[in-house]
This record gives sequence, structure tokens and C-alpha cells, in this order.
Amino acid sequence: MCPMSLEAATTNAPPAPSSAAWPPWTVSILVAIVFFLAARLSLALLEKSDGVAVFWPAAGVATGILVAFGPAVRWPVVVAVVASTFAANLLGDRNLASTTFFAVANASGPLIVSGLIQRFCGAPFELDELRCVLGLFAATVVAAMVDGLVGMLGFVLFHAPAASPVAVWSHWLVSDTVGTIAVAPLVVGLASFLRKAPPKREIAEGAFALAIVATLCVLLVILPNKPWTLELAIASLAPLFVWIAARVRPAFTAIATFLCAITIVWTTIFAVGLFGDPRSPIEERILSAQATILATSFGALVLAALFSERRQHETAILERERRLEEALRAGGVITFDWNLQTGLIEVSRNAAEILGLGPQQFIDGANWIRQVHPDDRPSVTARLGAVRPDDPSHSMTFRFMRPDGRGEVWLEQVAITRVDSTGKPIRISGLTTDITERKRFEGEISRAWKSAALADRAKSSFLSAASHDLRQPLQTLRFLQGSLGLHLTGGEGRELVDGMARSLDTMSSILSSLLDVNRLEAGSLRPSKSDFAIKEIFDSLAADFSGAITDRGLRWRMVRSGLLVRSDKRMLETMIRNLLSNALRYTDRGRILLGCRRVGNKVRIEVWDSGIGITQDQLPHIFQEYYQGSPEAERGGLGLGLAIVRRLGEMLDHPIGAHSTPGKGTVITIEVPRGDGNGDRCERTQKPRYEKGDFRGTILVVEDEASVRASISRLLKERGIEAIVVATADEALARVRRQEIRPDVLLCDYNLQGSTNGVTTIGDLRAALGRNVPAIVMTGDIRSEIVEPIIAQGILVLLKPFLADELLQHIARLSREQAAAGPANPTTR
Repeated sequence: MCPMSLEAATTNAPPAPSSAAWPPWTVSILVAIVFFLAARLSLALLEKSDGVAVFWPAAGVATGILVAFGPAVRWPVVVAVVASTFAANLLGDRNLASTTFFAVANASGPLIVSGLIQRFCGAPFELDELRCVLGLFAATVVAAMVDGLVGMLGFVLFHAPAASPVAVWSHWLVSDTVGTIAVAPLVVGLASFLRKAPPKREIAEGAFALAIVATLCVLLVILPNKPWTLELAIASLAPLFVWIAARVRPAFTAIATFLCAITIVWTTIFAVGLFGDPRSPIEERILSAQATILATSFGALVLAALFSERRQHETAILERERRLEEALRAGGVITFDWNLQTGLIEVSRNAAEILGLGPQQFIDGANWIRQVHPDDRPSVTARLGAVRPDDPSHSMTFRFMRPDGRGEVWLEQVAITRVDSTGKPIRISGLTTDITERKRFEGEISRAWKSAALADRAKSSFLSAASHDLRQPLQTLRFLQGSLGLHLTGGEGRELVDGMARSLDTMSSILSSLLDVNRLEAGSLRPSKSDFAIKEIFDSLAADFSGAITDRGLRWRMVRSGLLVRSDKRMLETMIRNLLSNALRYTDRGRILLGCRRVGNKVRIEVWDSGIGITQDQLPHIFQEYYQGSPEAERGGLGLGLAIVRRLGEMLDHPIGAHSTPGKGTVITIEVPRGDGNGDRCERTQKPRYEKGDFRGTILVVEDEASVRASISRLLKERGIEAIVVATADEALARVRRQEIRPDVLLCDYNLQGSTNGVTTIGDLRAALGRNVPAIVMTGDIRSEIVEPIIAQGILVLLKPFLADELLQHIARLSREQAAAGPANPTTR
């Protein structure tokens, strides 16, 4: 068998330096020696009627060791008990057969007690709780009842006692119980010292008290048996037991009760001292001694357990208070209790450092109110005075001026007001939290938010201005391309003009997308859906990407389709453009395919590539902002392309899907609702191609950009339209007021130099003309907050750069509508 540690048998804690690992045979020998000596002492005083020992402290030795050190010493103790029982009994007048019964009884009792203790009290067993003390007494009685039956059989079968079997059993029960209660707590207490040594102060105080107990026990042995001897014992030992129980561990109480029990047993056996009066019958002295041992042990151990629980509760309360104070200090929270009758406020200890108060725990309520910031004091006093019995709680935030002159602190107070039977407030209790840092942080956040808002507005303004400035030359190119197209009706020159038109479309789309990203972030972008043929987008994208794809050595394929879709044309083109750009970036060989297919009442647009692919764990993240996958997959860019696709898809309600196989390629899909063919044809019939002579009136053009003025003048002249082109609103108004011109249509740029704009200029011109002249506003600012108010005033809007045919179609339509309406109505501004 392996060596065992007596301490390790009862606890998982590391063994104390005083404990040692002993082999099982060593434990057996030590227990056997102690058990044998205790048994021989007990056999010195037997019941005359049946031969049962009056006291059996040997049972306490075995029980105490098993309870204290647990199952690890079970079999060494059992072997020691059996061996020492045989030795002690065979050296006396007992025979082998009865000794066998007695050995079984002596071994079974401690096993039963330790088993019950392990089951109901756990390990390691201590005497510091009342339930444990009561459990030890109850288990001892149960075990004594069981092993008493075995012992009774040994006496009845092999010794023919004069007493009845019930008397033999009861004598065994009392003897075993008294012996166990007297000795087992001593062993348990000593084991607790091995597990955790008491402080030196406690050892000194406990040793001093035990020395006094031992001295009194010696006096009880040597003093004559007089009536005053018992009174002296009670008067001396009672306060000693209270002292020991209240001041030190229960183990010291167990030692004290053991000393008293040994004294009682000694005086009874040897007929000396308090219980050795030869004039009293031996039966009476034995009964008195047994009752005294039980009463003293039970009372003292119960008292010690109660005091121990009280100390544990005090320690737990102090620990909770300490943790609460730490939590309050860490969280900047103060507890307070305001007695409105005395005017005193009791606060937690950390109030001194938070509020800058003195070390006192009570402050005057009036002084506290005076320290509230003057700007917050009226609201605080009003809130405190507005308490109602049906709504006793309140919460408020205010500033408190520190009396130590270290500025102010922001406080948040949550409290409940208690009222008396008449509804008068008598006490306010609650929590006050230091929120100075939070307020400072909120201030910083507010300033940062305002700064970010200003920066965002500045960015939006910059992008809008940049968009407008870039659209002006694009518009000039549009007009020049339109004029050039009139002279080139076929051949290679016409192809070049058409290529120029597609490039202008692409540049315009990219420019719009640049502003769309900003509007997406601001949440101000709103789609404008219409029905159109998907091939219109496909053809534009093919013209832009086919060359770049073939230059990379890749194969380009586009599956043409005549399907109609319903979406925002520009947004959808931006989505597909980003998908193609992404496919081109991550494809080194193979092909890129663009196509679509009908899926129920939707059209699924698909972009296929044979690129490096995407792993399954990365696939859910590719549509996040700035996500570029693993480092080896980075190919440049900012990681915004697919994020814009996702956000535009959410705005348009176009579901997006992605499937990929690493090393083989990726397919990304966009599902778009199918368009209405009838609506598309209707829209086309509303926009017939402009023919020369469709408009025979005069157009007044107000445009401050010289290049745009020159190009639009050339375009209108070549289309046979009489146009008067001026640079400023003042010039236009002056010529109208001098009645030099009577325009039939007004065409005005929105962003004119000076304080006026195109809408105001149109209003002034209409007022000067005295009629509601049809008007068109040209603008490079495509923000909805600019465009929508213009449309709301009944003015057509053309977003730069627009096609020359678009302008001519609108001019012709306005002329026809005015002719159909009859004479113009007087205008109102």
C-alpha cells in the first residue's frame, strides 16, 4: 500500500509543514496503541450486573480519527481496532468467541459514524457549525444503538449476564455514546489544527484558558467531596466554557470538554474527588458521571458552534462590506441615508474623496444643499419637495461644488423617500454616482460629433462642388459630341463619335457614383426606379470592360438579353460595374462572363470569373467595408466596391448571392424584378427623336460657363432653333424689360454666379414677361435636396451631363404642351 497523508485524506489543500505522510501500518500501530490503552482504562470499571464497561473512550479514538481523516485511513483504523480489542479483552476475563463479537461491534460503530458524517456533513468535518455538532451527536447515538446490539449478543451468548438483554444493550449504548462524545471532538479539533493552524494570539489565549481548566480539574480531583465542591465546579467552569467558546475555535472547547470528561472518569473509577464519594452507591455515581459528561460536552460544543457561526457571519458581513466599499469606490458610487427629522445625512466612507468632504460619515443636510451648484439648486430642491407617497422614488442629475475647492463634480442621484402615516417625508435613502468622467466624455463625444458633422457637411459640399465643376466640361463635351454627330452620319467617323458618347456616359456614371457613395453614408440617396432593357446596361459595360479584360489575356463573354428589369438604372449599373472590376482584379487566367436569366418574376444577373476564389470562412465577410480577405489575396483597392454593392442592393431591395470555390472562381448574383413591357413602350413613345422644325419659337439661355454657352449655342443653331444665350441673370432681365426678346422657353443653369440661382432667375423672368413661360433648369448638383424642390415648382430638371437629344426632346414637348394649353396664364411668383 502507498503512504498516506492524514491531512490530504480530508482536504485538497497542500499539506501543512507539520503533517507527514505515514504508511498504513504506522497508522494502524498508533491507533492500536491508543485504542488499547483507552480500552484497558475502561475495563477498570465495569457494570457489576453484566460486565459492560461504564465508559468506553476507545470508541471516541477510532471514531474521531475516521471522521477527521476520512476514508483514506478506514482500513488501517479497522485493523487497529480489531487487533487492540482482541488484545485488551483476552488479557482480561473475556473469551475468544465473545471477543470476536466485541471486535465487530467496536469496528462497526466508528464506520457507521464516519459514513453518516461523510454523507450528511461532508469533508473536512469541523465543529464550527451547529448542524455538524448535532450531526455528530445523532450519528454517535445511531452507531451506538447498532453496535450495542452486536455487543449485547456477545454478552448474552457467551457470558450469561445477570442483567436482561435490554439492560446490557442500554449499558453498551450509554458507554459507547459517552466515550465517543468525550474523545471524538478532541481528535476532530486536533485535525483542524493540522489543516489550518490558528493565529498565535488565539493559541496563546486558548492555551491560557485550557491551563485554567486543567487546574480546576486537578482541584476537583484533590479537593474533598463536599457540597461546595460541585458549586465551585459549576461556578468556575461555566464562565470558562463561555470564554473559550466566544473567543477561540471550537477545537479548544473540545479539548476543555475532554479534560473535564477524563477528570470525571478518573474520579469515578478511582473513587476520588467530586464523583468518588464512597458513601454514594456506585450505580448512582456512574449515572451521575455519565450524565455530567454528556451534558457538559453537548452544551459546551453547541455553545462553541453557535459562537463560531456568529464569528463566521461577522467575518462574512465585514467581507461583504469591504467588497461593497471597494465596488462603491471603483464605481464612484456613494450610499446615503438622509434623516429629514434630524437633518443629518449618513454617507459611505468613499464620500470624502468623491465630494471633497471631511472624514466624518455624517454631514448636515442644509450644508449639503448649499454645496449644490447655484444653477442646479432650484431644480434639486424642487425635485426633493415634489415627492408623493404614490411615487416615492426620484432620479436627478446635478453639479456639486467640492468644499475643498477642487472644482465641481457631476452627480446622478437615485433615491427613495419614506413618509410617515401623514404623508410627510421622514427619510431619503439611495445612491449617488459620480458621473463627472461620463459628462466629460459626453462633452467630448458631442464636440467630436459636431466636428464630424461639420466635416461631413464640408465633404458633401466639396463633393457637390467638385461634381458640379467636373460636370460642366462634360456637358460641353456632350453638346460638342451632339453637334459633331450631325456631320458624321456613317463610317468610321460615326463609330468614333459613338465611342465618344459611351465614354462620356461612363464618365458621367462614375462621377455620379462618387457622389452616391457620400450620399449612401449620409443616408440621403434615394433610388429612382423605372423599366428598361438590361441590354442598355450590358452594352455600356461591355464597351468599358471588354478592352481591359482582353488586355489582361482573359476571355470576355457577355450573354445578350432582351429582358426588361425594374430598377434604378444608374445604381444597378454601378453595382454590376463594381462586380466586374472586382472580378478583373482577382482573375489571372481564364474568363469573365456577364449574363442574366429569368427566375420566376425576377431576373438574376450573374457575374462569373475563374479567379483565385474565396474560402468559405471569408465568404460571409466580403461585402463588409474595407474587407480584403487574407493578405495573400490582396490586389489593391480599398475594399469598398462590394460594400457599395451590398448597400445599393439593400436600398433597391435586390438580393445578392455569392458562391465560390478556392482556386476555381466565383459567381456573384443580383436578383432584380422584371420590368413591364407596356410601360417601357409607353415611355418610349413619350420620348420621340427630335426632328428639325419641331420647335419654332425662341429660347432664352442663361449660362455663366463660357464653354457651355458656346457649345449649347452651336448645338441649337445647327438644329434650327433660335436661341439667345446670355451669361448672367441681370443681362437676361435687362433685355426682357427692354422688350428686346419674348422667349417661348427658358433654359437656365442652377448655379449662377452671384447670390441668385436658376430657380430665382426663372421666377424673375416670368414676372417680367407677365406669363408662366415653360422653363428648364440645368444643374450638375444631383442631390435630392436640390433637385426635388425645383421639380416641386413645376420646372423641368436636366442633370448634367445630359444628352443633346434629351434637351431637344424636352424643348419640343414643352412647346407642344403650351400650344395645346392655349394662351399662357399670367405668372405668379
